[in-house]
Amino acid sequence: MDNLTFEECYKILNLTSEATLPDIEESYYKLVGEKLKTGNKQDLIDLKHAHSQLIQFYQNDQENQINKEKKEYDNYLTKTINHQLKNLGIKIKVISYPQYLQVVINNVKIVKKEVLTKIIYDNLKHILKDAERAVIISNFDHKNNLIWEEKLKICTGINAHKAQKYNTAILLAEAKINTNTYALPIAFLMAFVINFVEPLAWFISMGVHEFGHGTIAWFSGYRAMVTFAGTIISDDRSLFVYFGILTLLFLTFYSGWKERKKNTMIISVILVIIQFILTWKTSYTNYQMLLYFGGIGGEFYLSTLLIISFYWRLPDRFYWEFWRFIALIIGATSFWGSFTKWHRISVGKEQIPWGTFWGGRGDSGGDLNVLNHEVGWSINQIINTYNTLGFICLLIITGIYLYFLWKSNPIFRLKFNSYFSINK
Repeated sequence: MDNLTFEECYKILNLTSEATLPDIEESYYKLVGEKLKTGNKQDLIDLKHAHSQLIQFYQNDQENQINKEKKEYDNYLTKTINHQLKNLGIKIKVISYPQYLQVVINNVKIVKKEVLTKIIYDNLKHILKDAERAVIISNFDHKNNLIWEEKLKICTGINAHKAQKYNTAILLAEAKINTNTYALPIAFLMAFVINFVEPLAWFISMGVHEFGHGTIAWFSGYRAMVTFAGTIISDDRSLFVYFGILTLLFLTFYSGWKERKKNTMIISVILVIIQFILTWKTSYTNYQMLLYFGGIGGEFYLSTLLIISFYWRLPDRFYWEFWRFIALIIGATSFWGSFTKWHRISVGKEQIPWGTFWGGRGDSGGDLNVLNHEVGWSINQIINTYNTLGFICLLIITGIYLYFLWKSNPIFRLKFNSYFSINK
């Protein structure tokens, strides 16, 4: 220190150890002016040495303090994010730079990239207040070679409106999570309201009811024309219907294969098998039973199919991203109306809907009349069958909803895993 101690430096500059950088500068230039008047060069040299040493010390101390705060900040970010990632078996390290934050990870497979990116984005969005900060996520292998890299931008608080310019993939993922979370509950809330508007609810359920008859006929190889409150069905099987439906299913499977949509392919194969069984392996007597059962049955299983298909990825030519919302509302309205109706029937608060729309309750050609008088189902069997079908469909809807909520929401999965790991 040029043979000067800190105490000597402070003494030369007429300062105490509590002095700040501005105090040092002010005192130094004041004393320099006084010493110039006396013409004592040694005093000026001592002043210069004392000033230089203290300035260097203060700057080093300030730099050390900044580095300490930076390290504490980096450790805080690292610890917070790692706490969320512990159930994935992944650890990260955050390094802050003036222009961006770097998140360093090692040997993470690209299949976990989307989940990892979403968790890091959500945590930083929660931590950084009124920020517009670039983030680079870098994944290195054991030889420190870059495997993959993802760039984000955190926009929060007063900068939140800028977020839509960046992170398109993450914002789409968030929209998907919100859709999977809220669409079904909102649809059932709308169904609850719609069912108070009895003519509208009846019209929707009637359409699903008639298509219930139609689908049984078509998949059994019979011509069928769905009309208002009625379905006209031919008496003879038609190869044209069978191969026509088969061709449509094949084209649907092919579209799913081209677009790599497994759900479409699996559903197509299942429907081909069902069509084969109904057409070639089902007796006419059983077909008639299914046909009359399929009206009200369709209000349950077709409604359920419409509801759960909301979560499927169908070929682009179906324009399913638009139509799936319509299908969800129709399915929820029909299902809710039928489910609550048959529950009321089971507890004696409502009568069984005998007869037909056109012939009234006394029409012996009604679905339930035929099931009761010709097929031999008792009243209790009819009630129990449709109520059981309703509860099975409700379980399927709930299961599919929870599955896709689980699948699309990594934060939900982590919280779920954390809860059970804590309670083990």
